[in-house]
Amino acid sequence: MKNGWILALTELLAAGSALALGPHEVLVLVNEASSNSVAIAGEFVRIRNVPEINVVRLNLPAYAGGANLDVSPATFTADIWTPALKAIRDRGIGDHILAWVYSVDFPTTIGTTPKLSIQGITFLRNVPVASEKVERGTYASSLFAGPNPVTQKAEMYASQTFDVSAETFRDDMPLPSMMLGYTGEHGNSRETVVKCLNSGVASDGTRPTGTVFFVTSDDVRSRCRQWQFESIRRELRPLGVRAEVTGVFPTGRQGIIGLMMGAEKASPGKGNRYLPGSMAEHLTSRAGEFQNASQTKLSAWIEAGAVASAGTVVEPMSAWPKFPSARFFVHYANGCTVMESFFQSLRCPLQILLIGEPLARPWAPTNAVLEVGGLGEGAARGVLQLRAEVKAPPGSGYHRFLYLLDGRTAGRERELRLDTATLAEGPHTVRTVAYSTDLVRSQVFVEKTITVVSGQRSAGPP
Repeated sequence: MKNGWILALTELLAAGSALALGPHEVLVLVNEASSNSVAIAGEFVRIRNVPEINVVRLNLPAYAGGANLDVSPATFTADIWTPALKAIRDRGIGDHILAWVYSVDFPTTIGTTPKLSIQGITFLRNVPVASEKVERGTYASSLFAGPNPVTQKAEMYASQTFDVSAETFRDDMPLPSMMLGYTGEHGNSRETVVKCLNSGVASDGTRPTGTVFFVTSDDVRSRCRQWQFESIRRELRPLGVRAEVTGVFPTGRQGIIGLMMGAEKASPGKGNRYLPGSMAEHLTSRAGEFQNASQTKLSAWIEAGAVASAGTVVEPMSAWPKFPSARFFVHYANGCTVMESFFQSLRCPLQILLIGEPLARPWAPTNAVLEVGGLGEGAARGVLQLRAEVKAPPGSGYHRFLYLLDGRTAGRERELRLDTATLAEGPHTVRTVAYSTDLVRSQVFVEKTITVVSGQRSAGPP
C-alpha cells in the first residue's frame, strides 16, 4: 500500500428506490447528432441515477429529427449494434447489463424481410429468425408468461424480473429494450417526453388505486385480444387492482392506471386523467408507423399522460401475439417495471415499438433501507472494509449484493474489501446494491463518491 494516501468521502446519493430492473442494469444509447436525443437521455440518466459508464454516445446524423425511420440490417449493425457492443466490452460492464434503452432519434424499423422493429432486432441480439415466424407471429419469446387462447392454464407463468430470467437462460437470454420517446413527425415534443419520464419516476411505489380499462368492440383489432380480458380482470382482483371490461370508452375518469382496446383511431383525452405510471395502447396496424399519417399513433397516449405505450412498425395482421397481452397489468401489479411487464406479456415481440419510461414501477416496495458500513465520514486510510445491511420487514429476504466501483463490478458478497492503493488519484464512485431473492426481485442501492488524494497534496496547495 502506498504511504500517505487519504480518501475524502462525500455522499453522492441517498438510497435509491426499491426497483426491479435497476438503472445500473441498463445501457442508454444516445444520438449525439440530435439535441433532443442528448437532452432527453440526459434527463433520464439524471432522474434514474444511471451510471455515466452505462451511456453510449453515437453520432447518427441521418436519424436526427425523426428522419429515415427505416434502416437496413447492415447499417443497424455497423452504426448501432457493433459500436454498442464494443463499448460494453471495452468498459467491462457486460456482466450486469440486462437491457438497452434507446433515446429519441433512432431508426424504428429494420429492413429485414419481413421488417422488424428496433426492439425486435435488439431482442434477437441482431440474429433474425425465420421470416414465417415473424409474418405469422408464431415466434415464441422465452420471456412470455402467458396466456394462450386455448391452453391458458398450461402456459401461465409467475411474474419475474430480468435478472431471474438471465440466471435461467444465461447465454440464451434475449436482450429487451425500449425507446424513451419519439419526437419526429406525429410524435411528441421534447417537453412531453421529459414530462413522461418524470411521471414514471413519480409513480414508483405509489400503489395507485385507479382503474384498468379493457375496452371491447366489434372491431377485429379488439376481437383478437378481448378473450383475455375477463380472466385477467379476475387475476388482478386479489392483487388489489380494480379492472373493468366495458364496451364504452371511459369519459371523464380521473384515475386511469391502464387501458387496452383495439381501434384504428383513438381519442385518449375526453376529460380523462391518466395516473403516473399508467400504460395505454390501442392495438392497431400503424400506431408505430410514424411516417404514415393514417391511424392514431401511440404518441397520442403519451400526450394524454400515459407513461408508456406500444404499436407495431409494420402491418401485424391483427395477430394478438405481436401485441402486449392484458396480463401486462398482472406483472406490473406484482412489482415488475414497465419494460419487464411488456416483455412478459409479448409472445412475439419482433415488430413492436415500445415507448415510454422503462423503469416505472408503481407497485415497488418502499420499506427497505440500505446502509453501508465502512465508508465512514471525512477521511479514511488504508483498506476499507465495506458491509451492506438492509433494514426491511421480516421475510423481505435481501440476501444478494452487488458492489460497483466506477460502474464496474467489484464484488457480489455482503462485504467488500477495498484497497485504496489500487485506486487512481481522483474521484471514484461506489454503488452498493442489495437484492431481494423473490422471483420479482426488488433492489435498493446507495452510491457514494470517494476522492483519492495523495498525502503530500492533502497538506494544501503547492
